[in-house]
Amino acid sequence: MERILLFDIDGTLLSMGGAARDAFTQALSEASGRAVRAEGTSFVGKTDPQIARELLTGHGVDGASLEPAIRETIRLYLGYFERDLPAARAARLLPGVAALLDALAGRPGMRIALLTGNVEAGARLKLGHFGIEGRFDFELSAFGSDDADRYRLPAIALDKARRRIAPSVDGRQLVIIGDSEHDVLCGRSVGARAVAVATGWTPAEVLRALGPDHLLADFSDTDAVVAVLGGEPS
Repeated sequence: MERILLFDIDGTLLSMGGAARDAFTQALSEASGRAVRAEGTSFVGKTDPQIARELLTGHGVDGASLEPAIRETIRLYLGYFERDLPAARAARLLPGVAALLDALAGRPGMRIALLTGNVEAGARLKLGHFGIEGRFDFELSAFGSDDADRYRLPAIALDKARRRIAPSVDGRQLVIIGDSEHDVLCGRSVGARAVAVATGWTPAEVLRALGPDHLLADFSDTDAVVAVLGGEPS
């Protein structure tokens, strides 16, 4: 059975060392015309439009001005983030990611894609910074720009797979890999498997309590991770 591996980005594949968050906060302030502070607000597992909505609403942006401010925030964020990327010295791939992508490249029966709260353009900037954008099939991927509700993204990814691969693709062929509770939970509506990795901001014990199909400390043991990702669905 073919597997469609859907990777989260932030905290799963890489860390931008605060560069994306800083650009996003700057964009929020400019789009809203007021000082927006993100301290104390968790970005973990949320989509970019969802984060923008929560922070703008929390800073008094509402009514007819909210949706345009969300769109403008995303537009400005992409520009600021692209501008600031060359100086993102703290950005890094997480342990084992490069070797894992090498091992998965061209592997029979596995499609490598993304399921992330990043808008597609932001995902391309982050992955492109590390030269790994081309490792992922963007036509099979689901992004925050597809829907602001992360819990709708697995169904979107499944629909893309059915249109691109075969109408018979089943939700059990999807494997969602991520570091947050939302990565573990969002695919259950379509029967996807969940592989949690404790490299982000969610403690391993919290992830374990949610009952993922597998919980990994990180991706350092390439052979073991490939075996987990290619395992039979329950």
